Amino acid sequence: MKVNRAIALGVATMVAALCAIGGTALAAFPNFADCPPIAGGGICVDIQSNSGEMVIKGFHVPLGHSLEIRGGVNETSNSLIPPRGTNGFFAEPVNVPGGLLGIELPLWLNMVTATPELAGPASSIVIEGFTIRMPLKLHLSNPLIGSSCYIGSNSHPVNVTLITGTTSPPPPNTPISGHPGTPTFVPPNVFTFTGGLNVDNSFAIPGASGCGLGLGLINGAIDLKLGLPSAAGDNSLSIANNVGLEQVAG
Repeated sequence: MKVNRAIALGVATMVAALCAIGGTALAAFPNFADCPPIAGGGICVDIQSNSGEMVIKGFHVPLGHSLEIRGGVNETSNSLIPPRGTNGFFAEPVNVPGGLLGIELPLWLNMVTATPELAGPASSIVIEGFTIRMPLKLHLSNPLIGSSCYIGSNSHPVNVTLITGTTSPPPPNTPISGHPGTPTFVPPNVFTFTGGLNVDNSFAIPGASGCGLGLGLINGAIDLKLGLPSAAGDNSLSIANNVGLEQVAG
């Protein structure tokens, strides 16, 4: 089954939205080296973040060069097909400014890192039109927080819908807009979109869990610092990214 150029360009723009929350862009761009076989044909994708920010009820978490998403997209399934042995979502920890405990501690105890993770299988990343939907969770780490501290989970994820258009959020948020970036065609079958921006400010964020020796001993301190749970309309996510795609035959 052939994938025409219009579909390829559309998918490139849509997949740009995946740069939503976390991964590492260490490889050369674009990187299709481990793209999996795609039954019936489709597109290999490589999405690398340049910068970004998540705002949780006024608390700002910079994302930086922290995300890479790679894999394939079948034109009929609308779901990400990951490289073998991965879920296609590659994230690096980012430092949370000022920590998250809300109490005075030595810097090494108050320093917190946050690593975005996919809260489900790769197939939970769904591409529909120019929209990307995926469930996420945020893994927090610190000597006091421990290694099992999360905001969101597989059962209660942060469900983001990332677009390159204009959002329609509930109040008090107001609409924000993204854009797909600058397209370039590299013969014979590669497209890139550089300098894109993907946004969402309509998602809710649940409370913390497992923070403090894995027993939830300081869940309340994390929730108090961030104002969790945080309803839709109080949060936002913006990601600047580069997207590469390679059209492949079935």
